[in-house]
Amino acid sequence: MYDVAIVGAGFTGLLAGSLLAKEGYRVAVFERNSFVGGRAATRTPKEWGWAEREDYRVDFGHHVFATNSYLEFILDRVGAKRHFKFVPLNMPYFYKNGRLHKPPVGFLEQLRAYPWIPLRSKLRLRKFLSYVEKVSFGEVMEKWAYRPLEELYDEFGFDENARELFTDGFVAGYQTIIDTERNSAGDLILCMKAYLRGIKRYKTPLFSAEGGVGAIAEALRKTIEENGGEVHLGTNVTEIIVENGEAKGLKVGEKTIQAKRVLFAAPVYYLLRLIKEGNLPEEFAERLIEGEKEATNLFLIIGGAKRPLTEKPIGTWIMAPRSEVKNVDSYYLIYEVSPELKQAPEGNYPLSIAVLADEKTNKKELAKKMVADLEALFPNFDFENDWDWKAEVMFPIVDGIGRTIDWYWERRLGPETPIKNLYVAGDSAQELSSGVDGCASSALFAIEAIIGRKLLDLEEFYRL
Repeated sequence: MYDVAIVGAGFTGLLAGSLLAKEGYRVAVFERNSFVGGRAATRTPKEWGWAEREDYRVDFGHHVFATNSYLEFILDRVGAKRHFKFVPLNMPYFYKNGRLHKPPVGFLEQLRAYPWIPLRSKLRLRKFLSYVEKVSFGEVMEKWAYRPLEELYDEFGFDENARELFTDGFVAGYQTIIDTERNSAGDLILCMKAYLRGIKRYKTPLFSAEGGVGAIAEALRKTIEENGGEVHLGTNVTEIIVENGEAKGLKVGEKTIQAKRVLFAAPVYYLLRLIKEGNLPEEFAERLIEGEKEATNLFLIIGGAKRPLTEKPIGTWIMAPRSEVKNVDSYYLIYEVSPELKQAPEGNYPLSIAVLADEKTNKKELAKKMVADLEALFPNFDFENDWDWKAEVMFPIVDGIGRTIDWYWERRLGPETPIKNLYVAGDSAQELSSGVDGCASSALFAIEAIIGRKLLDLEEFYRL
Protein backbone atom coordinates (compact mmCIF):
# COMPACT_ATOMS: atom_id res chain seq x y z
CA MET A 1 0.00 0.00 0.00
CA TYR A 2 1.49 3.32 -1.09
CA ASP A 3 0.70 6.64 0.54
CA VAL A 4 0.52 8.22 -2.92
CA ALA A 5 0.60 6.64 -6.38
CA ILE A 6 1.54 9.12 -9.11
CA VAL A 7 0.59 8.62 -12.74
CA GLY A 8 3.22 10.13 -15.06
CA ALA A 9 6.98 10.68 -14.77
CA GLY A 10 7.05 13.93 -16.68
CA PHE A 11 8.32 16.93 -14.75
CA THR A 12 5.03 17.32 -12.88
CA GLY A 13 5.06 13.77 -11.53
CA LEU A 14 8.77 13.85 -10.73
CA LEU A 15 8.55 17.18 -8.91
CA ALA A 16 5.51 16.02 -6.93
CA GLY A 17 7.18 12.70 -6.14
CA SER A 18 10.37 14.37 -4.97
CA LEU A 19 8.43 16.66 -2.62
CA LEU A 20 6.39 13.80 -1.18
CA ALA A 21 9.39 11.53 -0.74
CA LYS A 22 11.26 14.34 0.99
CA GLU A 23 8.27 14.75 3.32
CA GLY A 24 8.50 11.06 4.26
CA TYR A 25 5.58 9.70 2.23
CA ARG A 26 5.77 6.27 0.62
CA VAL A 27 5.40 7.25 -3.02
CA ALA A 28 5.55 5.43 -6.36
CA VAL A 29 5.59 7.04 -9.81
CA PHE A 30 4.31 5.05 -12.80
CA GLU A 31 5.33 5.99 -16.35
CA ARG A 32 4.37 4.26 -19.61
CA ASN A 33 7.52 5.43 -21.41
CA SER A 34 10.97 3.93 -20.88
CA PHE A 35 12.37 7.35 -19.94
CA VAL A 36 11.57 10.21 -17.55
CA GLY A 37 10.81 13.81 -18.45
CA GLY A 38 7.69 13.39 -20.60
CA ARG A 39 7.30 16.32 -22.99
CA ALA A 40 10.53 17.82 -21.65
CA ALA A 41 12.76 14.79 -21.98
CA THR A 42 16.21 14.71 -23.60
CA ARG A 43 17.20 11.86 -25.93
CA THR A 44 19.18 11.25 -29.09
CA PRO A 45 17.65 11.95 -32.53
CA LYS A 46 17.69 8.19 -33.13
CA GLU A 47 15.74 7.55 -29.92
CA TRP A 48 13.20 10.21 -30.93
CA GLY A 49 12.92 8.65 -34.40
CA TRP A 50 14.06 11.82 -36.16
CA ALA A 51 17.47 10.87 -37.59
CA GLU A 52 20.07 8.11 -37.40
CA ARG A 53 22.26 10.12 -35.04
CA GLU A 54 23.39 9.29 -31.52
CA ASP A 55 25.93 12.09 -31.02
CA TYR A 56 23.32 14.73 -30.12
CA ARG A 57 21.23 15.09 -26.96
CA VAL A 58 18.01 16.80 -28.03
CA ASP A 59 15.19 18.16 -25.87
CA PHE A 60 11.76 17.22 -27.20
CA GLY A 61 9.90 20.44 -27.81
CA HIS A 62 11.40 23.79 -27.02
CA HIS A 63 12.62 24.03 -23.46
CA VAL A 64 14.43 26.46 -21.26
CA PHE A 65 13.39 27.08 -17.68
CA ALA A 66 12.65 30.13 -15.54
CA THR A 67 15.35 31.01 -13.01
CA ASN A 68 14.45 31.65 -9.37
CA SER A 69 10.85 30.53 -9.78
CA TYR A 70 8.72 27.51 -8.81
CA LEU A 71 10.92 24.89 -10.47
CA GLU A 72 14.07 26.14 -8.81
CA PHE A 73 12.24 26.46 -5.48
CA ILE A 74 11.47 22.73 -5.58
CA LEU A 75 14.92 21.76 -6.88
CA ASP A 76 16.47 23.61 -3.93
CA ARG A 77 13.98 22.23 -1.42
CA VAL A 78 14.52 18.57 -2.35
CA GLY A 79 18.26 18.88 -2.98
CA ALA A 80 18.16 17.81 -6.63
CA LYS A 81 20.73 20.33 -7.85
CA ARG A 82 23.63 18.22 -6.70
CA HIS A 83 22.77 15.67 -9.42
CA PHE A 84 23.13 17.98 -12.46
CA LYS A 85 25.06 21.03 -13.62
CA PHE A 86 22.89 24.15 -13.45
CA VAL A 87 23.64 26.50 -16.38
CA PRO A 88 22.22 30.06 -16.56
CA LEU A 89 21.61 31.03 -20.21
CA ASN A 90 21.96 34.27 -22.11
CA MET A 91 19.10 36.77 -21.91
CA PRO A 92 16.45 36.11 -24.59
CA TYR A 93 16.31 38.38 -27.64
CA PHE A 94 13.54 40.18 -29.50
CA TYR A 95 14.02 40.40 -33.28
CA LYS A 96 12.95 43.67 -34.87
CA ASN A 97 14.03 45.64 -37.95
CA GLY A 98 16.77 43.17 -38.84
CA ARG A 99 18.43 43.22 -35.40
CA LEU A 100 18.45 41.24 -32.17
CA HIS A 101 17.50 43.30 -29.11
CA LYS A 102 18.30 42.22 -25.56
CA PRO A 103 15.73 43.10 -22.89
CA PRO A 104 16.92 46.08 -20.82
CA VAL A 105 17.46 45.81 -17.07
CA GLY A 106 18.33 49.20 -15.55
CA PHE A 107 16.54 52.52 -16.08
CA LEU A 108 19.13 53.88 -18.53
CA GLU A 109 19.08 50.65 -20.51
CA GLN A 110 15.31 50.89 -20.73
CA LEU A 111 15.56 54.37 -22.22
CA ARG A 112 18.18 53.30 -24.79
CA ALA A 113 16.69 49.93 -25.74
CA TYR A 114 14.23 49.24 -28.56
CA PRO A 115 15.08 52.29 -30.73
CA TRP A 116 11.83 52.04 -32.73
CA ILE A 117 9.75 52.77 -29.61
CA PRO A 118 9.22 56.49 -28.83
CA LEU A 119 10.55 57.85 -25.53
CA ARG A 120 7.04 58.66 -24.31
CA SER A 121 6.03 55.02 -24.76
CA LYS A 122 9.19 53.82 -23.00
CA LEU A 123 8.30 55.94 -19.98
CA ARG A 124 4.90 54.27 -19.89
CA LEU A 125 6.58 50.88 -20.05
CA ARG A 126 8.77 51.96 -17.14
CA LYS A 127 5.66 52.91 -15.18
CA PHE A 128 4.20 49.48 -15.88
CA LEU A 129 7.41 47.72 -14.75
CA SER A 130 7.39 49.76 -11.53
CA TYR A 131 3.83 48.60 -10.93
CA VAL A 132 4.83 44.98 -11.57
CA GLU A 133 7.60 45.26 -8.99
CA LYS A 134 5.35 46.69 -6.29
CA VAL A 135 1.94 45.04 -6.79
CA SER A 136 1.07 42.22 -4.37
CA PHE A 137 -0.04 38.73 -5.36
CA GLY A 138 -3.42 39.36 -3.76
CA GLU A 139 -4.02 42.53 -5.76
CA VAL A 140 -3.04 40.81 -9.01
CA MET A 141 -5.53 38.03 -8.34
CA GLU A 142 -8.29 40.40 -7.28
CA LYS A 143 -7.87 43.04 -9.97
CA TRP A 144 -6.31 41.35 -13.01
CA ALA A 145 -6.62 37.55 -13.00
CA TYR A 146 -9.83 37.41 -15.02
CA ARG A 147 -9.40 40.54 -17.14
CA PRO A 148 -7.87 40.39 -20.62
CA LEU A 149 -4.50 41.77 -21.66
CA GLU A 150 -6.18 44.40 -23.79
CA GLU A 151 -7.51 46.12 -20.67
CA LEU A 152 -4.06 46.08 -19.05
CA TYR A 153 -2.53 47.64 -22.16
CA ASP A 154 -5.25 50.31 -22.19
CA GLU A 155 -4.79 51.18 -18.52
CA PHE A 156 -1.04 51.77 -18.94
CA GLY A 157 -1.39 53.54 -22.29
CA PHE A 158 0.65 51.09 -24.36
CA ASP A 159 1.06 52.15 -28.00
CA GLU A 160 1.16 49.65 -30.90
CA ASN A 161 4.90 49.08 -30.53
CA ALA A 162 4.66 48.33 -26.80
CA ARG A 163 1.72 45.99 -27.38
CA GLU A 164 3.67 44.07 -30.00
CA LEU A 165 6.74 43.84 -27.79
CA PHE A 166 4.74 42.27 -24.98
CA THR A 167 2.29 40.17 -27.03
CA ASP A 168 4.63 38.66 -29.64
CA GLY A 169 7.62 38.81 -27.33
CA PHE A 170 6.97 38.35 -23.65
CA VAL A 171 3.48 36.83 -23.80
CA ALA A 172 4.43 34.46 -26.62
CA GLY A 173 7.44 33.22 -24.64
CA TYR A 174 5.60 32.72 -21.38
CA GLN A 175 1.99 32.03 -22.30
CA THR A 176 2.07 30.50 -25.82
CA ILE A 177 -1.30 31.88 -26.95
CA ILE A 178 -1.42 35.54 -28.01
CA ASP A 179 -5.11 36.48 -28.05
CA THR A 180 -5.14 39.75 -26.12
CA GLU A 181 -8.91 39.47 -25.59
CA ARG A 182 -8.47 36.06 -23.92
CA ASN A 183 -5.02 36.10 -22.30
CA SER A 184 -5.13 36.82 -18.59
CA ALA A 185 -3.64 40.18 -17.63
CA GLY A 186 -2.87 38.75 -14.20
CA ASP A 187 -0.91 35.92 -15.81
CA LEU A 188 1.30 38.41 -17.64
CA ILE A 189 1.99 40.37 -14.45
CA LEU A 190 2.96 37.25 -12.49
CA CYS A 191 5.13 35.98 -15.35
CA MET A 192 6.80 39.40 -15.38
CA LYS A 193 7.43 39.05 -11.66
CA ALA A 194 9.00 35.63 -12.29
CA TYR A 195 11.16 37.22 -14.98
CA LEU A 196 12.32 39.94 -12.58
CA ARG A 197 12.98 37.38 -9.83
CA GLY A 198 15.32 35.55 -12.17
CA ILE A 199 17.09 38.76 -13.19
CA LYS A 200 17.57 39.63 -9.52
CA ARG A 201 19.27 36.33 -8.68
CA TYR A 202 21.17 35.48 -11.87
CA LYS A 203 20.94 38.51 -14.18
CA THR A 204 19.04 36.25 -16.58
CA PRO A 205 15.54 34.74 -16.52
CA LEU A 206 16.61 31.47 -18.19
CA PHE A 207 18.49 28.31 -17.29
CA SER A 208 19.00 24.75 -18.46
CA ALA A 209 21.26 21.84 -17.56
CA GLU A 210 24.43 20.51 -19.08
CA GLY A 211 23.40 17.65 -21.33
CA GLY A 212 19.86 18.96 -21.76
CA VAL A 213 16.77 19.51 -19.63
CA GLY A 214 16.35 15.74 -19.26
CA ALA A 215 19.31 15.83 -16.88
CA ILE A 216 17.06 17.66 -14.42
CA ALA A 217 14.37 14.99 -14.80
CA GLU A 218 16.98 12.32 -14.06
CA ALA A 219 18.13 14.30 -11.02
CA LEU A 220 14.57 14.36 -9.68
CA ARG A 221 14.26 10.62 -10.25
CA LYS A 222 17.43 10.04 -8.19
CA THR A 223 16.09 12.33 -5.47
CA ILE A 224 12.85 10.33 -5.24
CA GLU A 225 14.72 7.04 -4.97
CA GLU A 226 17.23 8.42 -2.43
CA ASN A 227 14.31 9.24 -0.16
CA GLY A 228 12.70 5.81 -0.40
CA GLY A 229 10.33 6.47 -3.30
CA GLU A 230 9.97 4.38 -6.45
CA VAL A 231 9.89 5.25 -10.16
CA HIS A 232 8.53 2.53 -12.45
CA LEU A 233 9.18 3.00 -16.18
CA GLY A 234 7.49 1.08 -18.98
CA THR A 235 4.42 0.60 -16.79
CA ASN A 236 1.25 1.68 -18.54
CA VAL A 237 -1.58 2.61 -16.17
CA THR A 238 -4.78 1.23 -17.68
CA GLU A 239 -7.25 2.31 -14.98
CA ILE A 240 -7.61 4.50 -11.92
CA ILE A 241 -9.63 2.39 -9.52
CA VAL A 242 -12.58 4.28 -8.04
CA GLU A 243 -15.00 2.71 -5.57
CA ASN A 244 -17.91 4.54 -3.95
CA GLY A 245 -16.59 7.92 -5.07
CA GLU A 246 -13.07 7.35 -3.73
CA ALA A 247 -9.77 6.59 -5.50
CA LYS A 248 -8.33 3.30 -4.26
CA GLY A 249 -5.34 2.74 -6.53
CA LEU A 250 -4.31 1.87 -10.06
CA LYS A 251 -4.30 -0.96 -12.53
CA VAL A 252 -1.03 -1.46 -14.38
CA GLY A 253 -1.91 -4.03 -17.00
CA GLU A 254 -3.63 -6.71 -14.98
CA LYS A 255 -1.82 -5.83 -11.76
CA THR A 256 -3.59 -3.82 -9.03
CA ILE A 257 -1.62 -1.14 -7.16
CA GLN A 258 -3.20 -0.06 -3.88
CA ALA A 259 -2.74 3.52 -2.72
CA LYS A 260 -4.27 5.81 -0.13
CA ARG A 261 -4.20 8.67 -2.65
CA VAL A 262 -3.70 8.98 -6.40
CA LEU A 263 -2.08 11.99 -8.08
CA PHE A 264 -2.71 12.20 -11.83
CA ALA A 265 0.22 14.10 -13.36
CA ALA A 266 -0.75 13.96 -17.03
CA PRO A 267 -3.22 16.02 -19.09
CA VAL A 268 -6.29 16.06 -16.86
CA TYR A 269 -8.75 15.14 -19.61
CA TYR A 270 -7.05 11.73 -19.97
CA LEU A 271 -9.06 10.83 -16.88
CA LEU A 272 -11.93 10.31 -19.32
CA ARG A 273 -10.03 7.25 -20.61
CA LEU A 274 -8.87 5.90 -17.25
CA ILE A 275 -11.92 6.04 -14.99
CA LYS A 276 -14.79 3.68 -15.71
CA GLU A 277 -18.04 5.17 -16.89
CA GLY A 278 -20.30 5.81 -13.94
CA ASN A 279 -17.40 6.52 -11.57
CA LEU A 280 -16.65 9.93 -13.07
CA PRO A 281 -19.15 12.61 -11.92
CA GLU A 282 -21.05 13.93 -14.95
CA GLU A 283 -20.37 17.62 -14.31
CA PHE A 284 -16.65 16.95 -13.86
CA ALA A 285 -16.56 14.86 -17.05
CA GLU A 286 -18.17 17.69 -19.00
CA ARG A 287 -15.55 20.09 -17.66
CA LEU A 288 -12.78 17.72 -18.79
CA ILE A 289 -14.28 17.57 -22.29
CA GLU A 290 -14.39 21.39 -22.41
CA GLY A 291 -10.80 21.63 -21.25
CA GLU A 292 -9.45 19.31 -23.92
CA LYS A 293 -10.71 21.73 -26.57
CA GLU A 294 -8.40 24.41 -25.12
CA ALA A 295 -5.15 22.50 -25.76
CA THR A 296 -2.60 24.23 -28.03
CA ASN A 297 0.19 23.09 -30.34
CA LEU A 298 3.50 24.25 -31.72
CA PHE A 299 5.03 23.04 -34.97
CA LEU A 300 8.83 22.80 -34.95
CA ILE A 301 11.64 22.51 -37.40
CA ILE A 302 14.28 20.93 -35.19
CA GLY A 303 17.74 19.63 -35.90
CA GLY A 304 21.49 19.95 -35.67
CA ALA A 305 22.98 23.02 -37.34
CA LYS A 306 26.49 23.04 -38.80
CA ARG A 307 26.94 26.69 -37.88
CA PRO A 308 25.25 29.32 -35.67
CA LEU A 309 22.40 31.45 -37.01
CA THR A 310 24.56 34.57 -36.95
CA GLU A 311 28.31 35.20 -36.96
CA LYS A 312 28.59 34.29 -33.29
CA PRO A 313 26.61 31.65 -31.29
CA ILE A 314 23.46 33.11 -29.75
CA GLY A 315 22.82 30.37 -27.21
CA THR A 316 19.32 31.43 -26.17
CA TRP A 317 15.76 32.15 -27.30
CA ILE A 318 14.82 34.64 -29.99
CA MET A 319 11.28 35.96 -30.30
CA ALA A 320 10.33 37.24 -33.77
CA PRO A 321 6.95 39.03 -33.98
CA ARG A 322 4.37 38.53 -36.72
CA SER A 323 5.24 41.92 -38.21
CA GLU A 324 8.69 40.59 -39.14
CA VAL A 325 7.43 37.63 -41.20
CA LYS A 326 5.20 37.29 -44.25
CA ASN A 327 4.28 33.65 -44.78
CA VAL A 328 3.05 32.31 -41.44
CA ASP A 329 0.52 34.09 -39.21
CA SER A 330 2.37 33.38 -35.99
CA TYR A 331 5.21 34.69 -33.89
CA TYR A 332 8.43 32.67 -34.24
CA LEU A 333 10.12 31.17 -31.19
CA ILE A 334 13.70 30.28 -32.14
CA TYR A 335 16.12 28.46 -29.85
CA GLU A 336 19.79 27.98 -30.65
CA VAL A 337 21.16 25.76 -27.90
CA SER A 338 24.28 27.06 -26.17
CA PRO A 339 27.52 25.08 -26.73
CA GLU A 340 27.95 25.31 -22.96
CA LEU A 341 25.15 22.74 -22.59
CA LYS A 342 27.21 20.13 -24.49
CA GLN A 343 24.27 18.67 -26.42
CA ALA A 344 25.98 18.46 -29.82
CA PRO A 345 29.35 17.59 -31.38
CA GLU A 346 31.82 20.45 -31.15
CA GLY A 347 31.07 23.11 -33.76
CA ASN A 348 27.43 22.08 -34.18
CA TYR A 349 24.30 23.52 -32.60
CA PRO A 350 20.92 21.99 -31.73
CA LEU A 351 18.39 24.39 -33.24
CA SER A 352 14.60 24.52 -33.08
CA ILE A 353 12.17 26.96 -34.67
CA ALA A 354 8.55 26.95 -33.50
CA VAL A 355 5.30 28.52 -34.67
CA LEU A 356 1.71 28.16 -33.53
CA ALA A 357 -0.07 25.48 -35.55
CA ASP A 358 -3.20 23.39 -35.74
CA GLU A 359 -3.01 19.60 -35.80
CA LYS A 360 -4.80 19.67 -39.18
CA THR A 361 -2.10 21.88 -40.72
CA ASN A 362 -0.31 20.59 -43.82
CA LYS A 363 3.10 20.19 -42.23
CA LYS A 364 5.15 20.13 -45.45
CA GLU A 365 3.56 23.35 -46.68
CA LEU A 366 4.00 25.00 -43.30
CA ALA A 367 7.69 24.04 -43.20
CA LYS A 368 8.23 25.61 -46.65
CA LYS A 369 6.59 28.84 -45.53
CA MET A 370 8.70 28.88 -42.37
CA VAL A 371 11.92 28.48 -44.35
CA ALA A 372 10.92 31.40 -46.59
CA ASP A 373 10.41 33.59 -43.50
CA LEU A 374 13.59 32.41 -41.79
CA GLU A 375 15.78 33.09 -44.81
CA ALA A 376 14.76 36.73 -44.60
CA LEU A 377 15.43 36.89 -40.84
CA PHE A 378 18.83 35.16 -40.94
CA PRO A 379 20.33 35.63 -44.44
CA ASN A 380 23.72 34.19 -43.44
CA PHE A 381 22.23 30.79 -42.57
CA ASP A 382 21.23 28.40 -45.36
CA PHE A 383 18.03 26.77 -44.11
CA GLU A 384 18.25 24.08 -46.77
CA ASN A 385 21.91 23.09 -46.53
CA ASP A 386 23.36 24.24 -43.18
CA TRP A 387 21.82 21.31 -41.31
CA ASP A 388 23.70 18.28 -40.04
CA TRP A 389 20.25 16.65 -39.71
CA LYS A 390 16.72 17.97 -39.22
CA ALA A 391 13.14 16.89 -38.59
CA GLU A 392 9.69 18.47 -38.60
CA VAL A 393 7.68 17.81 -35.47
CA MET A 394 4.23 18.75 -34.19
CA PHE A 395 4.64 19.46 -30.48
CA PRO A 396 1.21 18.70 -28.99
CA ILE A 397 -0.52 20.12 -25.94
CA VAL A 398 1.94 22.91 -25.25
CA ASP A 399 -0.41 24.04 -22.53
CA GLY A 400 -2.54 21.12 -21.39
CA ILE A 401 -5.28 23.72 -21.15
CA GLY A 402 -4.47 27.22 -22.41
CA ARG A 403 -4.32 29.80 -19.63
CA THR A 404 -7.03 32.17 -20.81
CA ILE A 405 -9.32 34.29 -18.63
CA ASP A 406 -11.86 31.44 -18.81
CA TRP A 407 -9.28 28.88 -17.60
CA TYR A 408 -7.12 30.81 -15.19
CA TRP A 409 -6.14 30.07 -11.57
CA GLU A 410 -9.27 29.07 -9.61
CA ARG A 411 -11.23 28.44 -12.83
CA ARG A 412 -8.85 25.63 -13.77
CA LEU A 413 -9.18 22.02 -12.64
CA GLY A 414 -7.68 20.75 -9.42
CA PRO A 415 -5.69 20.11 -7.44
CA GLU A 416 -8.56 18.32 -5.71
CA THR A 417 -11.32 16.59 -7.70
CA PRO A 418 -14.90 15.49 -6.92
CA ILE A 419 -13.46 11.99 -6.39
CA LYS A 420 -12.11 11.63 -2.87
CA ASN A 421 -8.32 11.15 -2.67
CA LEU A 422 -7.86 11.78 -6.40
CA TYR A 423 -5.69 14.81 -7.16
CA VAL A 424 -4.56 16.33 -10.45
CA ALA A 425 -1.49 18.39 -11.38
CA GLY A 426 0.28 19.61 -14.49
CA ASP A 427 -0.17 22.21 -17.21
CA SER A 428 -3.85 21.33 -17.51
CA ALA A 429 -4.52 21.76 -13.79
CA GLN A 430 -4.35 24.72 -11.41
CA GLU A 431 -1.01 26.43 -11.89
CA LEU A 432 0.83 29.73 -11.97
CA SER A 433 3.75 30.51 -14.31
CA SER A 434 4.18 28.59 -17.57
CA GLY A 435 5.70 25.51 -19.21
CA VAL A 436 7.67 23.30 -16.85
CA ASP A 437 7.70 26.08 -14.27
CA GLY A 438 3.89 26.06 -14.43
CA CYS A 439 3.99 22.30 -13.90
CA ALA A 440 6.20 22.91 -10.87
CA SER A 441 3.68 25.31 -9.36
CA SER A 442 0.88 22.84 -10.03
CA ALA A 443 2.83 20.01 -8.41
CA LEU A 444 3.44 22.24 -5.40
CA PHE A 445 -0.25 23.11 -5.00
CA ALA A 446 -1.23 19.45 -5.33
CA ILE A 447 1.26 18.38 -2.66
CA GLU A 448 0.01 21.12 -0.34
CA ALA A 449 -3.51 19.74 -0.78
CA ILE A 450 -2.32 16.18 -0.09
CA ILE A 451 -0.25 16.94 3.02
CA GLY A 452 -2.67 19.58 4.33
CA ARG A 453 -0.25 22.47 4.83
CA LYS A 454 1.43 25.23 2.85
CA LEU A 455 4.99 24.86 1.58
CA LEU A 456 5.13 28.29 -0.06
CA ASP A 457 3.68 31.69 0.87
CA LEU A 458 2.59 33.18 -2.48
CA GLU A 459 2.47 36.74 -1.14
CA GLU A 460 6.08 36.43 -0.04
CA PHE A 461 7.13 34.55 -3.17
CA TYR A 462 5.96 37.37 -5.45
CA ARG A 463 7.35 40.18 -3.30
CA LEU A 464 10.26 41.81 -5.17
